[in-house]
Amino acid sequence: MPCDLALVAIGVAPDVEFLQGSGIEVGDGIVVDRYLQTTLPNIFAAGDVANFFDPVFNIRRRIEHWDNAIKQGRLAAKNMLGQRVPYDEVSYFFCDVFDITFDFFGYPEVADKKIARGSLDDRSFALFYLREEVPRALFSLGRPAQETKAVEALIRYRVNLHAITRKLSDPHFRLEQIPTQNILVLQGGGALGAFECGVVKALEERGIYPDIVAGVSIGAFNAAVIAGNPNNPGAALEAFWHDLEVVTPEIPDGTLRRIFSSWMSLLFGSPKFFHPKWFTLPWGPNQLPLNWTSFYDPSPVRELLAKYTDFSRLRSSPVRLIVSAVNVETAQLEIFDSYIDDLTPDHILASGSLPPGFPWTTIDGRHYWDGGIVSNSPLEDVIERCGAAGKRVFIVDLFPGRKELPANIVEVMFRRDEIVYSERIRNDERTRNLLHDFRRLVEEILVDISPEKLMQIKQRPRYIQLMGDIAPTIITRVVREMAEDEPLSKDYDFSALSIEQHKQRGYSATLNTLNAH
Repeated sequence: MPCDLALVAIGVAPDVEFLQGSGIEVGDGIVVDRYLQTTLPNIFAAGDVANFFDPVFNIRRRIEHWDNAIKQGRLAAKNMLGQRVPYDEVSYFFCDVFDITFDFFGYPEVADKKIARGSLDDRSFALFYLREEVPRALFSLGRPAQETKAVEALIRYRVNLHAITRKLSDPHFRLEQIPTQNILVLQGGGALGAFECGVVKALEERGIYPDIVAGVSIGAFNAAVIAGNPNNPGAALEAFWHDLEVVTPEIPDGTLRRIFSSWMSLLFGSPKFFHPKWFTLPWGPNQLPLNWTSFYDPSPVRELLAKYTDFSRLRSSPVRLIVSAVNVETAQLEIFDSYIDDLTPDHILASGSLPPGFPWTTIDGRHYWDGGIVSNSPLEDVIERCGAAGKRVFIVDLFPGRKELPANIVEVMFRRDEIVYSERIRNDERTRNLLHDFRRLVEEILVDISPEKLMQIKQRPRYIQLMGDIAPTIITRVVREMAEDEPLSKDYDFSALSIEQHKQRGYSATLNTLNAH
């Protein structure tokens, strides 16, 4: 081709020779793990030199782009502080070629199909790269930021588009309206977790299955069973909770029965959940309860979790599992993600290690307590990992938001715990309004920009990231209403009748909520 200018883009070679013999693995850059840590502890690498594992495409990559370097640099700093946040962005770059600006997202090498929309002549063109109907890459020139941002989410979350593939070539078909994923958020609350079992049954009957399930404490136990049984989560949870039931005497008075059942659990434990230490530990000067760090041994539930969840297959499960626990020594909330971490029963138990009842759970030399101490409703953690746009979120709220004033010190203590563990996403609306005002301000400023410059600005990654994320997040809350005769000890009453009542209430509350929407 005759031309006046030829530009050859051949990449750069990372300078890593100075690391030879240092103990840091190198190979087309500095080899790092999903947290950007090198093969030597406490040494991190980010940017053009980092050869990292890309969980979106399940390959190792090294990306030469300034935006990637900025994002990885921020992430490396977080992980130096012990936050354990994986790098799972959709890789991309943008380029200005004279008066043309374009963006490229993803990994096109694996594609088996290409679909174009728009026109190059009109400077409004997109090319989709798909593999088995799942978008893997996107070339975008002059297309709306909302569309580009939507396709980025479809790539990141591996959404199968078989039902609408034929519509992709229509430039007027709005991709940002495609629902991407269902998210189920499960709280902690001891025996109240049976309510969540009823919720899952009702959702399943309506054909609603989670793509992502996030849990804390007993919610993490439920979430693990769901992710381990993606095709029949309701039946698996029913069986799991049947195993957790405690046989108690039949007492006609309901309130008295629940109080008696709760005290039985406190004194004698639950056969398949936890055992009290006062029946197993030897008593002596150095073994007084004052010197203990917990009162119960939760080993039985570790075995029960392994019975219902094949942890070796969680990475390949279509349901992504996210649980949280708090590091006892650093007080930092840490997230465990089945698409990133090799989860074991200990990771789930860590999320439910509520002191002083249960001991901390040790994983890779770190010691963890119940994540509900910091946040009992991990919606924010899920959004940080999985994005918010286009999500349909179901939150199960086990603790009442409104309640009469407590009448004595015991009720004060229990009400305190209810407030601590209640759903606390309070700033969603304020943040949404602030973001809305920010976007309107940007649009007003851009009115005075020339059309040519405006076209370039709208292809910038920051514009796409900040202005393109407009698909709504639909949040549905299933709230557990308190029964009139509900005792304060409700969360450790594992009697068969109480478990069944919680399941029925969860089932009914979910159907009522869905019907209301």
